[in-house]
Amino acid sequence: MKAGPECEACLRKLMRQVADLATSDPELRNQIENEISRIMSGFSTNVVPPDLSNEFHRASRAISKNPDPFREQKLVELEKARQAFSRIKLGEDLRSVVEVAAVGNSVDFFIDPNSLDHEFLRRPKFGIDHISELEKKIDHADDVLYLADNAAEVFFDIPFLKFLNKKTRVGYVVKEAPVQNDLSIGDIQQAGIELPVEVLTAPPTVGFYPHLASQALRKRFQRADLVVAKGMGNYETLTELPQEGRFFYVIKAKCLPVARNLGISPGDYVALLQ
Repeated sequence: MKAGPECEACLRKLMRQVADLATSDPELRNQIENEISRIMSGFSTNVVPPDLSNEFHRASRAISKNPDPFREQKLVELEKARQAFSRIKLGEDLRSVVEVAAVGNSVDFFIDPNSLDHEFLRRPKFGIDHISELEKKIDHADDVLYLADNAAEVFFDIPFLKFLNKKTRVGYVVKEAPVQNDLSIGDIQQAGIELPVEVLTAPPTVGFYPHLASQALRKRFQRADLVVAKGMGNYETLTELPQEGRFFYVIKAKCLPVARNLGISPGDYVALLQ
C-alpha cells in the first residue's frame, strides 16, 4: 500500500518518538533527528510507509547503540494486555477467536494505554468480514503462517493459534530482534509466554518483506496455503505483492490512509481474505 498525504505527519511523529526513546543524550538525539529528517526528505505518495519507518529504526540503532528503544513501552503494553485478556469471555468457534485477535490489534504505541479497556471488552465492528470464506480456506489448508504484529497482541492471538493448530500445521512468525513495539522472540522469552504452535523468526522490520527472510522462511511463505497477517504494517507491505486469495488480514484501521485504501471508516476492524 502506497502512502497517503496524511502519512507524512504520522511518520514525523514516529521520527520524534524514535529519537526521544533511543537516547537521553542531546547530542545523539540531535544526530538521530538529523538523519531521520534526511530520510524523510524522500517521502512521497509513491513510497510504502514501512519502507521509511524501517530506515528510521536502522539509523536510530546505529547512532544510539540502543537495540530496543521501545522496551519500556512494550512492557507496559504487555502487562495491560495480559490483564485485559484475562477478563475476556472466550468462545472456541472461528468467529470468536478472530474477533479476539482483531481486538488485540487495538494495542499500539500511538494510542493512550488508558483508553484501551473499553476497546478490549467490546465486540469488534467489522467493516469487512470474510470470516465465512476463511473457514472454507482453513478446511483445505495444510500449512498456515501467522504473522504477528505488536508485542501485546500475543495474548489475543493465542486462541486463534489454538484453533488453527487443531486443523493444520501452523507457524507463528515473530521478529528475531526488537523493532518498534513489534513482538520479538526475546519478548516471548522474557514474558514467559507459552505458545501452542511452532515459532519462527523474521528480520526486525516493521511489516513483512519475504525477500529479506531466511531461505527457509521465504520458501515456507511461498508455499503456505494461508497467511494470516496482523496489523497495518503487514497489510501495507504485503499488499505490494500479488494477492492470491491466501492472505487473511486482521486489522483495526487506525488511520485514514489505511481505512481509505480498504474502503471503510477509520476505527473499523477488518477480517479480509484477499
